[in-house]
Amino acid sequence: MKKFKINWSSKSHTYTRKEKNAVIEVMTNADPLTQGKYLKNFELDIKKYLNTKGKVFGVTSGASAIELAAATLNLKENDEIIVPAHTYCATALPFTRYKAKIKWVDIDLDTMTISIEHLKKLIGKKTKAIVAVHLYGLPSNILEIKKLISKKKIIFIEDCAQSLGAKIKDKKVGTFGDFAVFSLHAQKNLTTLGEGGILVVNKKKYQKFIPGLRHNGHRQFKNKRNYWQPAMVDVCQDIKGITPFNFPMTEAQAFLGSQLLKRVEELNKKRIQRAEQFIKSMSKYPFLKFQKNIKNYKNVYHLLPAWFDKKICRINRDDFIDIMSKKYKIKVIVQFYPLYRYDFFKKLNNNEFKLKNTDLFFDNMISFPFHEWMSEKDFNYMIKSTHKAINTLIN
Repeated sequence: MKKFKINWSSKSHTYTRKEKNAVIEVMTNADPLTQGKYLKNFELDIKKYLNTKGKVFGVTSGASAIELAAATLNLKENDEIIVPAHTYCATALPFTRYKAKIKWVDIDLDTMTISIEHLKKLIGKKTKAIVAVHLYGLPSNILEIKKLISKKKIIFIEDCAQSLGAKIKDKKVGTFGDFAVFSLHAQKNLTTLGEGGILVVNKKKYQKFIPGLRHNGHRQFKNKRNYWQPAMVDVCQDIKGITPFNFPMTEAQAFLGSQLLKRVEELNKKRIQRAEQFIKSMSKYPFLKFQKNIKNYKNVYHLLPAWFDKKICRINRDDFIDIMSKKYKIKVIVQFYPLYRYDFFKKLNNNEFKLKNTDLFFDNMISFPFHEWMSEKDFNYMIKSTHKAINTLIN
């Protein structure tokens, strides 16, 4: 394969000179370089941006954020965690460490997020938590999920890794659940130098556990005689059986995050405009299905996925990718292998899972390159090439 004309980029956006200078400023002047004033300020900035009453914690990644959430739940071996099978593996991995049983929930083909109808069938007496993933930038049907569990003692976790800035009406995702996790990975709508994450704890009973879990169980010794005696910090285990982690975000990442928050709406607006342009340009192909536009839902289009509906037109997904990659040099990919197909999860569950919509979607899905810094020339070339590739397959 020769070099791609439009590659699949893991860099979601570029940085302004001001943002670059902010990092240099921290490198030059900050003391300490971790867990200092910039992290505290960033956490306050996120709290204000989300308009949440919860507590915000900057961490190393979205994966570490959900790891911390899982650690606080006092999970038992027979507890059940409901997770979409169509998502990134980090959504489910933390729960396996506590030997909880994962129950895979199917997706809705229109939204590519949780199927409410299937979720209703899975909720039972052993359900400890539900993880709703706002996948590709579109919020899950959170309001309906909250209705289903309103009178049950079920923890609700929002996986907002791909959806910073997404909303239902005027309320941002991350403010509905007991916990919310955000990723600031290189490919996300806002990235703090390639890695980073945010944990929002909206339920008060869990907030006190996070500072120690996030940073090696550190606490001040009680009744210190002098600042150096008996030592600088104590090590505490806030939750029985849970060894603390080390997940704090650096000062440089935190300060950069605060700067980027000032233009995250601008970055999202560009994504939305481009996604709408691309989707509209494909309207002549009703068999190419994109995420449905739902009233009062703001999709921030982290990615641009679609799938071929073979009931309307029997286009083979792999043939399309082959043409796009070889003839037009555009790296279209497939994403999020159904988690129950991995041997890792098969061995844990000891069950065969088949979710109709998840399988149908994945086996026919494509994801177009969709980085914010793609040039207009390349973006228009991708639109034209997609038309040509589809026309080749249907003629």
